[in-house]
Amino acid sequence: MNWDQRGAGKSYNENIPIDTMNLEQFIIDLMEVVDYLLNTYKKNKLFLSAQSIGSVYGLMSVHRFPDKFYGYISTGQIVDTIENEKVSYNLILYEAKKLNNTEAIKELSEIGNPPYKDMIHDIGIERKWLSLLGYIEKNFGVFEYISNNCTREELDIIMKGQEFSVNHLFADIYENGINFFETIKDMKVPVYFCMGRYDYVAPQILTEKYCETIECPTKKCIWFENSAHFPELDEPDKFYKVLLEILHATIDKK
Repeated sequence: MNWDQRGAGKSYNENIPIDTMNLEQFIIDLMEVVDYLLNTYKKNKLFLSAQSIGSVYGLMSVHRFPDKFYGYISTGQIVDTIENEKVSYNLILYEAKKLNNTEAIKELSEIGNPPYKDMIHDIGIERKWLSLLGYIEKNFGVFEYISNNCTREELDIIMKGQEFSVNHLFADIYENGINFFETIKDMKVPVYFCMGRYDYVAPQILTEKYCETIECPTKKCIWFENSAHFPELDEPDKFYKVLLEILHATIDKK
């Protein structure tokens, strides 16, 4: 099942209280969905697959409620927001200089090295060039993918939700900071990190380092060599195969 989190996608509406756009509320929301699925399908556990921002409260939820999960699968895992932006910034500035893209160099130099002074504006500039230079999407366009699978009215809601989430949830996460190296050092369930080789949004060098340090029953880094921030969309066939392998490995152990 795919879930659009509070304030995003088709879950957006204008009446969402701003003070509910925080990680603790998102964990509550997620666990309500989990309990609904377990009760509806009469199961004791399920797998959680989380992506990007979802990987922040996804990892926190599985860590907090391990008895409800067979395992955790992530793409674009964020592990340390401050270090994440520093690495992202320096990587994309390096690429801009290598390409001699004067416009990118100018705009990136103007916002300066993280931590950013104007978080929403500056991270927007960084993400703009990550996207334009091919380090968010590798083999597809997110906007094209979404727009081809929804109505014009739904697309308007999705775009409003994106702006709303960036202005409020991003602020909670990036201004307060997340560092799982310090706060989540072990997991009681298997953990699988699906990592795009060209992902500069959540630089996978940090995820790989985190995988080396975290203690859990099973842990694995799975590289997607032709993907950026969305391995599940850049390489869907491989991602589906990985999910089946994880599922069968879990079932075979029972």
